[in-house]
Amino acid sequence: MKRQNIIELAGFAGTVGPVLFGGVLVTLSVLEYDFMLGIGWRPVADPAGAWPSGLALGPYGAAQVANFVVSGLLLAFFAVGLHLRVASGRDSLPSGPALLFIAGIAMVLMGFETDPIGRVGSRSLHGLIHDTAFLVFVLALLASLFFLWWRLREDARWRRHARYTLATAASAALLLMLPGVAYYLFLLTLLAWIEVTSVRLWRSS
Repeated sequence: MKRQNIIELAGFAGTVGPVLFGGVLVTLSVLEYDFMLGIGWRPVADPAGAWPSGLALGPYGAAQVANFVVSGLLLAFFAVGLHLRVASGRDSLPSGPALLFIAGIAMVLMGFETDPIGRVGSRSLHGLIHDTAFLVFVLALLASLFFLWWRLREDARWRRHARYTLATAASAALLLMLPGVAYYLFLLTLLAWIEVTSVRLWRSS
């Protein structure tokens, strides 16, 4: 494929990803609401304890597993397009798109089902893989934003977007440390950045 075609498709993939991921999360949260409460989800006090990973354990869990896998692949492809599009100067850092790509692969691995909160016995292998992948996803995605800020600021076409990227990185890091509903805002902030950046990438192609 030509470089320009890859960038265009990557931009499209990035715009689809957040809408797909968020849409499935909302739909399954409604359909599996009672189930999620039953496995220990506290929507306001502690949403991160069982959500969204616990959705994969419910009656429509296959949809959430597919959601992790497909959304992760779309994010990884978006990272490739962003790398190809944004100028790489002498002082720029290639780590931003690379970390974003890693976050996408980690999201794919989150398709391995987590263990229930109230499990009995030792952890399962798929549960360990899921939890490790989630940790890698969060750390890689946050780190990628800081590195991307540094790279974007060197490209005149993306300089203004660099400031938005830095603001997103700082806001997401802060929200992650706050309890309760801040967790939803954390995810929303990251999904919004991916969506806005993807639209910009798609139009630039």
